[in-house]
Amino acid sequence: MEEAIPAFFASVVMGLFYSIAYGVAAGFFFYITIEVVKGRARRIHPILWIATGLFIINFVILKLL
Repeated sequence: MEEAIPAFFASVVMGLFYSIAYGVAAGFFFYITIEVVKGRARRIHPILWIATGLFIINFVILKLL
């Protein structure tokens, strides 16, 4: 389920926002969230942490402008 839930949200977000980038960002975010909640944050590669952080920063900056 830890792979199915992020994939589901990625596809839903892609359809709702007409943006592949938003879908990928949602998939990354939900994957990291699920792994952290399950206590397996060490399994997440550092590049995925960095990419997710950059996506979040990008969305915050876009929202503020």
